Amino acid sequence: MSDTRFVDEQYHFFYDPTIFGYGDDYFVKVTALHPEIVNGKIRFNAVTVNTTDFFMYGNFEFKIQIPTAPTGGDSRIFGLYSRAMPNQNAAYFFISGTSLYARSYDDDGTVESTTIPWEATWTNTSTSFEIRWRIDRVEFLIGNGSSKRIIATHFDRVPRAITLPLYIFNGNSDNMDISWILMDEVRKHIRGSAEFYHYTSYSPSISQSISPSLSPSISPSYSPSISPSESPSISPSISPSISPSQSPSTSISPSISPSYSSSISPSQSPSTSISPSISPSISPSPSA
Repeated sequence: MSDTRFVDEQYHFFYDPTIFGYGDDYFVKVTALHPEIVNGKIRFNAVTVNTTDFFMYGNFEFKIQIPTAPTGGDSRIFGLYSRAMPNQNAAYFFISGTSLYARSYDDDGTVESTTIPWEATWTNTSTSFEIRWRIDRVEFLIGNGSSKRIIATHFDRVPRAITLPLYIFNGNSDNMDISWILMDEVRKHIRGSAEFYHYTSYSPSISQSISPSLSPSISPSYSPSISPSESPSISPSISPSISPSQSPSTSISPSISPSYSSSISPSQSPSTSISPSISPSISPSPSA
């Protein structure tokens, strides 16, 4: 998962710790402590991480086991949140002290917050906490199976069209375990490290390596061809032998040209001139 690519429309990904474990190429730890894999789950004990994946719109479901009901001193966050833009363009669940909140922020940093009464069935039980981020609203759902329901919907303060990472924070020194994370119906997605552009220098000699003499390399003449004369003569067919392949090549870099200019002096006859060009005419020289 270390590559970088853009995925458009209806992206789906299921992060299974039993397969991926805790991937340093997928998560970036913020705190000094490192998450652990315990019984196939990612354990967060006084640990904070961000994903290297960024998302725009979609459904984001966390299967989390919160060890205790919210109590004094608790501090936990999980959802869509960028540390570069604190309290701006975010949507997440927030446990602070004895309260659980569903919070969303718009581009101006204005918050919309809903207090959610804690239910005993969520304590120390793997429970689904889901955030559905849409263009015009953010929905928050909690529960398992048929019991999962929307517990808050925010229309006023919605993150703008921007890609956001997932953020998981446990400020407590206890075990908050994540069984899996499901990203579903994501509209825009960036995966991997933020190396969006790979610079490679392309030398112009590459284009020049193909010599323009390639096209005229097939000479229309066979000159000087097999001459029947035995005396030195300058055949009249010499003049057409200056074919377009004899023109100076403008190739800068070394190139392998299919034209082989084998110049055989007409002073020796019969002469056999072999060039890569094949001419349909083989004219004997009219010498004396």
